[in-house]
Amino acid sequence: MPETLLASSPASDAASAFSSPKGSLDVYSCGTRISPHVIDACRRIDHVFAADKLLAFLQGGSPVCHNLSPSPRKALLKAMELADQGARVALLSTGDALYHGLGSTLLDVLGKAFPDFRTGNTGFNLPFALTFHPGITAFQALCHKVGIAWSEARLFSAHHSFLQPLRVLRARTAIIYAGLPLTAPRIAGKLCEADPSSSARACVLAENIDTDNERIVSCTLGEACDLAMGPTSILVLLPKGAHAPVLPLGLADEHFHFENHCLTNRYVRPVVLSCLRLPCRGVLWDLGAGSGSVGLEAALLQPDLAVCAVEKFPERCANIEANAKRLGVPNLALTRGDILKAMPTLPNPARIFVGGGGKDLARILDLGLARLDADDPDARLVVTAITMETVAMLTQYTGGVCMEALSLDIAVRADMVAGRYSHLAPLNRIHIFSFRPRV
Repeated sequence: MPETLLASSPASDAASAFSSPKGSLDVYSCGTRISPHVIDACRRIDHVFAADKLLAFLQGGSPVCHNLSPSPRKALLKAMELADQGARVALLSTGDALYHGLGSTLLDVLGKAFPDFRTGNTGFNLPFALTFHPGITAFQALCHKVGIAWSEARLFSAHHSFLQPLRVLRARTAIIYAGLPLTAPRIAGKLCEADPSSSARACVLAENIDTDNERIVSCTLGEACDLAMGPTSILVLLPKGAHAPVLPLGLADEHFHFENHCLTNRYVRPVVLSCLRLPCRGVLWDLGAGSGSVGLEAALLQPDLAVCAVEKFPERCANIEANAKRLGVPNLALTRGDILKAMPTLPNPARIFVGGGGKDLARILDLGLARLDADDPDARLVVTAITMETVAMLTQYTGGVCMEALSLDIAVRADMVAGRYSHLAPLNRIHIFSFRPRV
């Protein structure tokens, strides 16, 4: 049976300002330029909310114009209030309103004003009629201008400072919306930095689509780094010349800044991640994170997984932040300080990795297992150990159900006798224990 939306119930102070169904609120995606039919529609309504450059097209008309600056959220609440009072209101969005645009902000405001509000139904049941009107987006216009089939393309946005270069480069065709500080040429630079062999890949850069200042350039990714473009630019990676980056599993140690030996090396990381049974969503704790390598690799493998890293030593914290920035990982949050003090402040985890803990390890395990969902059969706390004392403690630990216990003996090739011969030099034996909470 269809869900009934009770958005008009006074569930919050914001919602109490609205009463019965009256006016209308129309959201227009204006794409690369405002179309004549949108201008005509705006002439027949009471109020228009938009940015300056769109309001300029409506000068001399009948609607009352409202600038979204300096606070779009306050402007949207005003638009909702006017619609409730019986007014016909339009919101004009550059680009696509529901792709990092005004429509996304409106949905967030509506969700807070009306907790029962849900999208995806045939009717919204709001105290005013809400309609979204689509419009061609800048990337669609660009693809048609240069003849790029985008049916298999992956869409990315750099409107925020983080971008995952390896994830972008894995796409056969990638379309990236630029912004500040990451303009299209700067994005190209970050991609080449993450994978220098991709510098020969074909790409298209464009800015100010469908304006008098339109500029479209076809070149290689390496050549794109030297161009100058503004924030309203787009970068398209094409299949020609693409170098397929490897799966971010067991990344070379050179990808990470680390102090002394505070790094779970590339041979151990895949085994640890396998024991963690990483979910696609939820929260992973990386306790005693060191260089952050386990949490960062987990974040690259599962982009929707939130990683909470905890580390107390300032030098290691700096390394974690540098590694996250270099790899373009936005879904890792670092907490500086003692693990036991930090744990109560962290969101409930779906998985936990403990890479350090020292004398507090048993207490860390107790508190960590208590925070895991005992009803989840895949909930795991995984801990690594090198010393015999730690192995003995973990072997006798009964605070959780031990699901796995294993050791890894790894030897790597090393030269000897001035490079004339080589041998397999053993690394430290690594012990891995995996626990789940007791039901």
